[in-house]
Amino acid sequence: MNDSIIDLPSHDDALAAQIAVDAFRPFAAERGPTSVRLLGASGAPEVEVRLPSEALHVLIRALTHMANGHAVTLLPVRAELTTQQAADLLGVSRPHLVGLLEAGKIAFHRVGTHRRVRAVDVLAWRKQRRAESERLLDELAADAQELDLGY
Repeated sequence: MNDSIIDLPSHDDALAAQIAVDAFRPFAAERGPTSVRLLGASGAPEVEVRLPSEALHVLIRALTHMANGHAVTLLPVRAELTTQQAADLLGVSRPHLVGLLEAGKIAFHRVGTHRRVRAVDVLAWRKQRRAESERLLDELAADAQELDLGY
């Protein structure tokens, strides 16, 4: 992950991203690689590349986020994160994350005196927490219905 400030896409970049999404979307259902022709803006030669279908899906998702004005960062699943990067990914403070690590909620290892967390473990914990939150909300809604609270 990059430690620099994340720049949101400009209005023009968001519009260009939406045009690209609209152009790529019809090809998303195809199996196998898709050929894409790139034209350089400053007279660079035209080049055709073949994108694996999964790469095309990632590109469409990234462009969709950009079209909605969101910054996008790609993170390899096997990446090792610092505690600050992991905390940022979860949207929590670093001390809270360290508490989760020390409580055994998320696996980590040490590199010297520093903790490192695998991105896949952070994402798995986040997925588990979201599922638990949804389950609890469903229980609350069922209780409210049972008690006829009018929700």
